[in-house]
Amino acid sequence: MFEKAKSKRQKAKTILYILLLTALLLSACGKPFNVKPRPDTPPPMAGASAVASSIKLEAELVMDEDYLYDTFEANLLMAGILPVRVKITNRATERVSLKKSRFEIRSDEPHAYKAIKAGEAFNRVFAFYGISLYTKRGYKESKSDFLSHAIDLSAPIAAGESREGLMFFHVPDRIARSGGLRLAASRLDADKKKSDVIELKLN
Repeated sequence: MFEKAKSKRQKAKTILYILLLTALLLSACGKPFNVKPRPDTPPPMAGASAVASSIKLEAELVMDEDYLYDTFEANLLMAGILPVRVKITNRATERVSLKKSRFEIRSDEPHAYKAIKAGEAFNRVFAFYGISLYTKRGYKESKSDFLSHAIDLSAPIAAGESREGLMFFHVPDRIARSGGLRLAASRLDADKKKSDVIELKLN
């Protein structure tokens, strides 16, 4: 009897310990990823640039895994997500619409990888890590902070305005780490029937 009672008490203590530990973890780190919000002042661009018509496009690969983990608390490359930092400047005297613009990563292999929405990129990273311990609020905060890093192409760019942020591409890890990657951009002005294609060498 005494051993049974002792066993029940130990079991109850273990369950209580697990519940307390779970509550502590959820309250301390309810986010699946502790993503840093986008900085107000981004660092200067150091990648390739090209001009087509009235649009100047600058781009650079984001391959520093320490930076990625420090910013997103995740290795995006391993999850098959290649981030590219992009800056678009409207050099025209009128605003430019980017709603129909197209961006893709090209490699030496005969395949192109189109840009995906930031939300899809987050979902792929989330699925890759298979995180199960998080709160609904923490998930929303992580996703919101992740999306804040993406470039906004929904609103037109005013004359003389520059806009920058990350684009995400679903690219296999081995391709992302290979050489000869290029960023191709087309339909950069939705108001024009025809626009030039810009292709930048990224590495």
